[in-house]
Amino acid sequence: MTLFRSTIMPAAVGLLVTLTGCDDPAATPATPKSPPPAAAGPSDATSPSVVSASGAKIYPSGSVPIAEGATAVYGEPNDVDFGIVTPGSKLTVEVKLVNPTNSPMTISAAVPTCQCTTVEVAGETIPPRGAVGIPMTLQVPSTTGEKQAAVNVLLSGPNGQVRGPRLTLTAIAAYAVRTTPLFIDALAADRLTGNIALASTDGRPFRVRSVNGATPDLITPDQPLQNHVVRYDLTAATAKAQQTGADDDFPKWMLFETDHPDASVVELRIRHPFSKLPHQTRPVALQFDGYIANVGTIPPGGNASFNIELKQFAGKRVNAVISGNPDFRTDLLEQVEGDGDRVRIKIAVTPLTGQTGVFMVPVTFDTTAGREVMFVVGTIR
Repeated sequence: MTLFRSTIMPAAVGLLVTLTGCDDPAATPATPKSPPPAAAGPSDATSPSVVSASGAKIYPSGSVPIAEGATAVYGEPNDVDFGIVTPGSKLTVEVKLVNPTNSPMTISAAVPTCQCTTVEVAGETIPPRGAVGIPMTLQVPSTTGEKQAAVNVLLSGPNGQVRGPRLTLTAIAAYAVRTTPLFIDALAADRLTGNIALASTDGRPFRVRSVNGATPDLITPDQPLQNHVVRYDLTAATAKAQQTGADDDFPKWMLFETDHPDASVVELRIRHPFSKLPHQTRPVALQFDGYIANVGTIPPGGNASFNIELKQFAGKRVNAVISGNPDFRTDLLEQVEGDGDRVRIKIAVTPLTGQTGVFMVPVTFDTTAGREVMFVVGTIR
């Protein structure tokens, strides 16, 4: 299978970091797939609670169900699974820290990982046989695949400081067409060939138009179906990269172009010795909230915009965004302070020629913190 044609822009030698994409919708409550409480008791809808100054809810003694046999503070739910969500989603849920003991427990710390945020609940006390409800937000990067974040809780009680529960949030970011597997594992030579299944998550039949700009090697019929299977072969690309010694001769993603209106381009990460991103091999100047921005379909003569977030970027500025492909122009539209130390950047990408089909454009971020590169993909139709 040919991996690139002229509409694909290979990454230039020395490209730096990484990406995101898709507009990030406002935070909205999500419906996670979580088990019901383990024991009977007052329902959450009727449980009395008081919102503290921190924004957490305090559930007094006797107002929440207590799991049978529980002897230490636990999360309810302890693990939240949001299921399949749109890349770039911001998901919110309340998780209760339930205290099954007869002594109050104080939250010494609740430390989230980078993709998860909570209110500052350190110092809040969990009443005996009560709970503290913590609003938690999972910021899903604009890349596809499984995303997980966690909050590590430290507690203080009658016996001193103890480790509390680790609360986890999980989601699978996917478009209206989802790939199985979620990435190509080509780290070993015997995994350079294989099959990728593409399935419509909304039941709408679709066709696979191209794979990295080339005709797809389909196992299933070339007609509208809810499910397709595509063969891939990375042997030739591996041999070329080995011969030239240039990592950029090897694709970092496989781009599936479909005619589904809500999934015109679906990117699939390729894990291979030649496909490592710079942040996997060296310290980087910028931390993007993903690795690739997908703008979907751009009509001929039109343009598209996308949002990304730079982490640990508060107080810094983006001076310019520079296209690495002369056939495309990129323009910095805005930069807005986001949650915590994040800054949201909005960029427009404009094709300058009459080309059509799938594209990949490296974009250099020139900032007060240094320069790094991300990638933007889409299709012109």
